[in-house]
Amino acid sequence: MYTSSDENIIEKKKCRLTGEEFVVTDADILFYKKFGIPTPTLCPRELWRNLFAFRNERNLFPRTCSKTGQNILSCYRPDTIFPVYNHKLWWSDDWSGFDYGRDFDFSRPYFEQYKSLQDVVPRVGTTIFSSENCDYNNQCRSSRNCYLCSLVSKAEDAYYSYWTNE
Repeated sequence: MYTSSDENIIEKKKCRLTGEEFVVTDADILFYKKFGIPTPTLCPRELWRNLFAFRNERNLFPRTCSKTGQNILSCYRPDTIFPVYNHKLWWSDDWSGFDYGRDFDFSRPYFEQYKSLQDVVPRVGTTIFSSENCDYNNQCRSSRNCYLCSLVSKAEDAYYSYWTNE
């Protein structure tokens, strides 16, 4: 949270995870009111950690494709609410994101509507582009014969690797 000297400190709070004290300014409160969200219970450092924890690069889970029932590996756990598709199906023309479009309701909070959309729109189980024999990887691009790797680009015959390039 940014705090400048010309903002008034309205409230001092303790982070519910670390116990660290942090401040909420009048500008912060205006921001939160604008988007209809409560003031934070986490200090800025923990808020950033939550934000960055959104992307899973290292863990893969066995599950089934929500559309075909095919066994796949996914960066999403099997008990997630939203549908997860095999990467080939997700990039295909066999489904359309337009089917999930909805009108924005200005009388409801933005994040509530965003969450309800996130719960129904399919996500790609693993991200694999222009690769050959690389189905058991995540974030894999232009590679060949790789297995259980993550963040791989232009690699060949790589196994159990992380952040491999060329």
